[in-house]
Amino acid sequence: MNKDFRLAFDILDKVFRESAYSNLLLTEVLDKADNSALLTKLVYGTLEKNITLEYYISELCKNKPNIKIRTILKLGLFMLKFMDSIPSHAIVNEMVNLTAYIKKPELAGFVNATLKTAITKEFSIPKDEKLALSIKYSIPLWLFKCLIKQYKKDIAIEIMQTKSFEFEHIRANSKKITDNELQKWLKTLDIEYEKSVYGGYFIKNNKKVRELFDGGIITYQSPSSMLVCKACDVKNNYKVLDMCSSPGGKSVYFGELANNLAITACDIYPNRVEKIKEYAKRMGAKNINAIVMDGTVFNKNFDKAFDFVLCDSPCSGFGVARKKPDIYLNKSYDDIVALSEIQYKLLNNAIDYTKTGGHIVYSTCTILREENYNIIGRILKERQDVKLEKMPISIENEGFIQLLPNNDGVDGFFIARLIKC
Repeated sequence: MNKDFRLAFDILDKVFRESAYSNLLLTEVLDKADNSALLTKLVYGTLEKNITLEYYISELCKNKPNIKIRTILKLGLFMLKFMDSIPSHAIVNEMVNLTAYIKKPELAGFVNATLKTAITKEFSIPKDEKLALSIKYSIPLWLFKCLIKQYKKDIAIEIMQTKSFEFEHIRANSKKITDNELQKWLKTLDIEYEKSVYGGYFIKNNKKVRELFDGGIITYQSPSSMLVCKACDVKNNYKVLDMCSSPGGKSVYFGELANNLAITACDIYPNRVEKIKEYAKRMGAKNINAIVMDGTVFNKNFDKAFDFVLCDSPCSGFGVARKKPDIYLNKSYDDIVALSEIQYKLLNNAIDYTKTGGHIVYSTCTILREENYNIIGRILKERQDVKLEKMPISIENEGFIQLLPNNDGVDGFFIARLIKC
């Protein structure tokens, strides 16, 4: 049995059955793969095409197969229909072998026949245009309808057409190394890189890069995430609150952008607070106090206590879906509505925790108005003690921007800056 096919199945099985995170599972086993690039493509490709593959299975099977067999079929169909580097007969044989691996050898004939039929089958296209586009671009129909309503059809399709980005974005840990020193190091290690306009580098991830990460020489941080930190524009000696901090990347970066900060980094879950502490330790950041706190519940000890508050709110994550394609699984519009209420509570508290004359940045890694513009609009309508403030970043703005995911490595992010009056 092909080892990489088996590892891909194991990851996908946990994602589909247990709602596990594909990126974390991949990181755990990547060094065990015979071909790490192939394994990554199999996992992310199958997840990215999940809705399309579900449709193919519905066309091929009268009755819905059980979840493990469905996962085998999805993996096989992805390779048959979206890859041309592996012979069809080899794909079918390996998927049949997986039925023995999951102790379902009696279904080997079904998997064999289904995939052989799929090799030459031309799948029908639904007459409904929105449904057809949802299947073509493998995005939930309800989400596509929201995007059309909010951005119009052409832009919605552009968003859906955004491809997976094969490069990671890293930045130097300025406490340990300068940019020039890092560039020399990357060249010495024969790691190809491209400098980004955001102050970091696009690289292909490999063991050498991960070793630099483990040593705290570099960290992974997306261009959009770095832009959030720059929009915050923290100043020397500020008292800073990062309300939804885990894993702690933005708090750590604050400590590199300004001196003598006193940073309080919070999260609701103890295990996530431990991640903040681990991140800070790896990067040599000693000015971060990580604590457990539910940001939706007002903390009277924080009332008007901070010069700056970052409310990087939990969100649907649709702006980073190309990196985490399992984000599309198991989410509905009702989830977005529920999230928006949490985001509203978080931002209200963030404002209350800010001194008069202090600043607040609200950010999400998503692209839906319900989580972005609508939250800010509601706050500005209801509260007279805040107003939008222009952000000191290279992108022209009047206090807020909506970044859409594109093929140049930028994730979908919303960033808004407020001043407490």
